[in-house]
Amino acid sequence: MTTTQAPAELTTAQAKALAALTEHPGATAREIAEHAGIGGSTAGKALTHLESLNLATREHGENVGGRGGRRTADRWYPVTADAEPEAPAADEPETPAEDAADTAPEPAEAPVAETKTEAAPKAKARNGSRLGRGDLRQMVYEYLEAHPADEIGPSGLAKALGRSAGAVANALAKLADHGQAELVSDSPRRYRLK
Repeated sequence: MTTTQAPAELTTAQAKALAALTEHPGATAREIAEHAGIGGSTAGKALTHLESLNLATREHGENVGGRGGRRTADRWYPVTADAEPEAPAADEPETPAEDAADTAPEPAEAPVAETKTEAAPKAKARNGSRLGRGDLRQMVYEYLEAHPADEIGPSGLAKALGRSAGAVANALAKLADHGQAELVSDSPRRYRLK
């Protein structure tokens, strides 16, 4: 079996999770936590981070109770150096005879991993960037400035900016208090540049 070397930027918990995953491919997050000696929540976060770095991939659990029913736990697999050049045939070079039972799930997991890694940067860009004091208010003002004729509500503006509707509503109210924006409709609340 090819081992996966941990990059230097991993935290201790992430490195432990990667080592446990390499030794126990196909394990659940709970099993990885036990083998790595870390907490369950920490293991889940570490595995998700490893997936975003293309060091791990998951096989999503199946629904066992029909619509709205329970789902089996996701199974995690290491992504080895052998698997990176040829994504469609990734399971052939890394699957030794002792892991032959894992052959069936791995082809289905390659597209899932690609979908997840494509979705991860979008989530990071929206949720991972914390704004400084007054930055959201500035973003709201710049949006209003770019759309001076528009009357816009907090929820629509929040969607446009990728931010919380409540925080955007507060920023709009603050801009109105400072005379930079005008409340043109109270119900539903609509603002425009003053």
